[in-house]
Amino acid sequence: MPLLRTAMYAKGVEIYCAPTADARDIWQASMTHIALEGGCFVLSANQFCRRKDYPPPPEYVFAGTDDDLNPDSVICAGGSVIISPSGNVLAGPNYDDLGEIARAKFDFDVVGHYSRPEVLSLTVRDHPSNPVNFTSTSGKPEGPHK
Repeated sequence: MPLLRTAMYAKGVEIYCAPTADARDIWQASMTHIALEGGCFVLSANQFCRRKDYPPPPEYVFAGTDDDLNPDSVICAGGSVIISPSGNVLAGPNYDDLGEIARAKFDFDVVGHYSRPEVLSLTVRDHPSNPVNFTSTSGKPEGPHK
């Protein structure tokens, strides 16, 4: 989402939050790129989940595959990371104590915040316009370049 990032950079973002479900090593490279590109800290929070955390798929999905169908098999191993504006890894990913997740869910297990249209929504216009536009309820320009 380069244009959304461009808008955030233009507003002077200092901490860019990037939630993900991508546990591949290449994701950290993307987060490093965003930190360098935006000159900001990047906090990428990744989920940890096991097969049993999802409803069972239809039988045909795994027909003829060697996938581990054990309910306790890990689907996404986490891998949250914090990157500095200069591209250095400040924290994570750390896979040492995955049991911490289960313990934390006993204290506070929040679900259902998948969509927050009152906070952020996407509008697509099919006509040419400026690459970045800011609006505010006060009618005054926003951002660092007033």
